[in-house]
Amino acid sequence: TMTAIQNACIPHALAGRDVLGAARTGSGKTLAFLIPLVERLYRKRFTPMDGPGGIVLSPTRELAVQIFEVLRSVGSYHDFSAGLIVGGKKEFGLEQGRIGQTNIIIATPGRLLQHLEQTPDFDVSALAMLVLDEADRILDMGFREQMIRILDYLPPGTKRGGDRQTL
Repeated sequence: TMTAIQNACIPHALAGRDVLGAARTGSGKTLAFLIPLVERLYRKRFTPMDGPGGIVLSPTRELAVQIFEVLRSVGSYHDFSAGLIVGGKKEFGLEQGRIGQTNIIIATPGRLLQHLEQTPDFDVSALAMLVLDEADRILDMGFREQMIRILDYLPPGTKRGGDRQTL
């Protein structure tokens, strides 16, 4: 049974609309954006060779790990590649070799920006969906400038005539 936030968001997201939603902790927000993300990539027939189709940005490593675990559960019946890209790890070089074939990227803003700026073959031109989880916290935590720079690398969203959906 869908929660209120899922019932309000999922139909609009599946219809291709940008969605801004707010709900309390524990209300099912993560599934409200992961289900449409997985469905959109499935409908577009994404494979690891297509590269990044969805990026989920989280303000903290801990929240990113939680989102990744939920994604592993709901995406287990699909063949998408998924990656957790967060700062603080010393595996940047290893991540560089894999990020180009990762369909769904769960990341913190700083680490994603580092890859956008420093990973030569990191192509996000086919990106279908950008999710900003806890967008207010991302901005409150001082990531505004990084977010502006990240958006410069991404294809335009639906508001600017592009195909990238934003949740």
